Amino acid sequence: MTPVRLVRNSRWLSSYALLLSLAWGVPAQGQSAPVEAPAADRASAEPDPPKLPPYHHSVFSWEHHVSAETVGVGDEPQTHNPTYTMGLSAEPRYYLRDDPGRLLSVRLVGGLAREFTNSDSTTQRGEWAFEDTNLALVYAHRFLGPADTNGTLLELRPITLTLPTSKTSYDSGRYFAAGVLVGVNNIRPILNDKVLSTVRLAVGYDRWFARATVPTSTSLNRVRLTPDGRSASGDQLAGSSLVRDQLTFSGRLRFEFGETVVWTTDVAFAPAWKYNLQDDVQLCGVVATGCTEVDVSGDDNRYQVATQFATEVSISLVRSLSLDFGYGNAGNQLGPDGRHRSIFYSPAAEFLISLSFQPHELAPTPKQTAQGPFAPQNL
Repeated sequence: MTPVRLVRNSRWLSSYALLLSLAWGVPAQGQSAPVEAPAADRASAEPDPPKLPPYHHSVFSWEHHVSAETVGVGDEPQTHNPTYTMGLSAEPRYYLRDDPGRLLSVRLVGGLAREFTNSDSTTQRGEWAFEDTNLALVYAHRFLGPADTNGTLLELRPITLTLPTSKTSYDSGRYFAAGVLVGVNNIRPILNDKVLSTVRLAVGYDRWFARATVPTSTSLNRVRLTPDGRSASGDQLAGSSLVRDQLTFSGRLRFEFGETVVWTTDVAFAPAWKYNLQDDVQLCGVVATGCTEVDVSGDDNRYQVATQFATEVSISLVRSLSLDFGYGNAGNQLGPDGRHRSIFYSPAAEFLISLSFQPHELAPTPKQTAQGPFAPQNL
């Protein structure tokens, strides 16, 4: 009887162990547990997302600008000044670091334009002129959200340089402007992920350096009367001082409708402070009493405000080519006639149409192009 009882007990114990193994997930005797692959093997099995070329989202444009008054939009001006400008714009960039969540790049913005009409902004018809060139080191870091296309990024430009390559800046005696910018970008998919929206708020500061406090030109030799009553030649262009310090508060609202249409609207408010001028000047030798003191006018104001508004729609035609058209207005808040200008319209308002080329879309495969959102264009 003992051997039979032992066999029965062993069978009962085996059944009990099998039930425990099923209940607690413990492999029963004789069954091998699945071996989990090491973390390193799993990581190597998952392919890394493809990388875009380091110059991705560089843009080269063939632009056409026409003033609003040329096409009869806006108030009737006292002096008709039609303006049509054609130019080439370049916005190359090179990414030193291009990882999801962290971006570091070098940016350049410049252009060359020709004015075809007899505009007051140029000295001769059909004149070619460069625009001011901007250089910037841009760092972006995502601190909220799971992806660069669904999160909040901090934008930092620790150094920006503006070079006076335009005729106006160069002839005024400017050397360069150094600055810094801090911004926040919130990027979210909306409307059931059919539209990618971007909201950007930024503040920047620029400090201009020039060879004089007022506009000067080395090619100018004009005879003027000095404060002591003597005649002397000088290179001064105007008595108004140049801008020294400038703050820029800017905002951007951007909607990407799939991969075909992009609508971008920018606004900016830029208060500036000019170089200080001497408050009083002793004028001698030109009055019978000997000398007199000339005071600065009480209405003299070294503070001015510039505003900017621009809205643009970009439509993809073929791969790497898009057609852009928009409207913009930029200028001083107080016009030369003393009237307060609207941010949306002034005599300087203009319409824009351009053909833009993005070379990075020709280099990668379509799968790589889909990774473009890792580096949103507005960053």
